[in-house]
Amino acid sequence: MEISHTFRSGVYVVAYFALWTLVLLLLRIFCHFDVSEAITVVVILGLVLPALSLLTTRRLPALPCVVLRPAYETTLLISYLAVIAVVLVWGFGAVGRISGEPAHTIISLGLKLATFVIPPVVLLTSGQYRIRDLAPVSFTWTALKPALWLSLAVLLMQMFLGRGLHDIRQAHLPVWILVVAAPLSFAWLVMEVGVVEEFFFRVLLQERLAAVLHSPWGGLMLGALLFGLVHAPGLYLRTAATQESIGSHPSLLMAVGYSIVMTSLAGLFVGVLWLRTKNFAVVAIVHAAGDFLPNLVPWIKAFHLAR
Repeated sequence: MEISHTFRSGVYVVAYFALWTLVLLLLRIFCHFDVSEAITVVVILGLVLPALSLLTTRRLPALPCVVLRPAYETTLLISYLAVIAVVLVWGFGAVGRISGEPAHTIISLGLKLATFVIPPVVLLTSGQYRIRDLAPVSFTWTALKPALWLSLAVLLMQMFLGRGLHDIRQAHLPVWILVVAAPLSFAWLVMEVGVVEEFFFRVLLQERLAAVLHSPWGGLMLGALLFGLVHAPGLYLRTAATQESIGSHPSLLMAVGYSIVMTSLAGLFVGVLWLRTKNFAVVAIVHAAGDFLPNLVPWIKAFHLAR
């Protein structure tokens, strides 16, 4: 039984990376896509950080997490991805036209909560789950240690590979503003990207895919792929409104391919953390840490803490 489980897990992992490689080759051949960034990202998000996630959770028992109706709930959530795709295209397109701050930032968070959190909670909690059953949480030191180590890892990655520190230095902000704004900005990101995205894609979708497939690693790989693909309509239809490095009018192949070879990787290593801990707090904190440095200065300016 153990050999069969390990083999099945290996098949899903190999299938994901085989698809990733095939799509990257297609992008290179037909879209002249620069593969260097994708290779860097897959090494970091697909290999290094998942390995660190496995290492830091090797002796940590996962919290109990029960899926009552795997097939029904999985079908419901996958169908709901169509609603999410529509909101990503037109809903956030409309919000993007709001120029005033902090109104834009606050409305954007409200739309995310109204899309990713509230409807799934209503659909799944009607007489079936309590909130704490849907999203197990532990704030003990032992349970949160993986969040500390992985947060440090992603912050170091951003410091050396991202523009976060450069933007902070260029902003010439007083130290007191950084000291005050840093924890407030981080708490905002825990809600905006941690609670919103991790609740739907890891806690709900990945966990139910794993139950249906009878494979935690199958749920992880398919969940990461769906996480990437749900962004494809936005990349293709919003065109110049996107902020991705794929041009202002990407082809359908570029939009779908980029979603697989780049965006899906963003959900991969956090998915490993969820698989090993089943702790909503851990994945929410680590996701927020990954977005912290590049978003600190924009958040400060959005809330008029500095010009």
